[in-house]
Amino acid sequence: MPEKTFEEGHCSHCGSERADVLAKHREVFHDGDFQAVTHYMVLECRGCGYIYFKSSSTNSEDFDYFFDPEEGDYIPHHAETNHYWPPSAKRRRPEWIDEVDLKDRVLGSLFNDVYTALSNNLGVLAAIGMRTVFDRASELLGIDSSKTFKDKLEALRLDDHITEKEATVLAVLIDAGNAAAHRGWRPKPKQLDAMMTILEAFLHRAFLLAEVGAELHKDVPVRSSKRQKSETP
Repeated sequence: MPEKTFEEGHCSHCGSERADVLAKHREVFHDGDFQAVTHYMVLECRGCGYIYFKSSSTNSEDFDYFFDPEEGDYIPHHAETNHYWPPSAKRRRPEWIDEVDLKDRVLGSLFNDVYTALSNNLGVLAAIGMRTVFDRASELLGIDSSKTFKDKLEALRLDDHITEKEATVLAVLIDAGNAAAHRGWRPKPKQLDAMMTILEAFLHRAFLLAEVGAELHKDVPVRSSKRQKSETP
């Protein structure tokens, strides 16, 4: 069996940048003085075994310059453009994401769609999707879907699903989603990251934290209410 070739990659499942090349094709383009080379590769992640695709392209007119201390000058190198399919993850999915899907298939699908939008640089759709995820989650928690977002937050607070501070933070998330949907706002990557942090915290607390605590409680030894007194001779 031939030895596998290592290639730098970016796994959309686990984030590992180490991969083995399963198949490779080289394509060369010539047009006068211009030349371009593209390598197409099928990769297998060394972290989780996921199979994905990578293309790596260079051309004779696109350069990056790096300082070489030995030469004391900047040395040109062909700039390399890499693309992945599925796209490399902009934000890693939490380990508990499958448990959300088990709670409700619609919620799990919507939640996964947000990560897909982030990975494809669809910031506006991701922001709107986060608001939709909150909407579905609040409905599963027993909140009337016909209520306004403001009233939904208040109902969640009154039902002890969220605290007053959490309601304030979630209000910012919802307003950001509204701005993307209705006011032409295009959130930046840092802003999208902050929004996802808020959404993940809400979903984890609302649907998983109680079960995590209950499972832990089973393993914690019960403290005796009275101390054992040793018998005196």
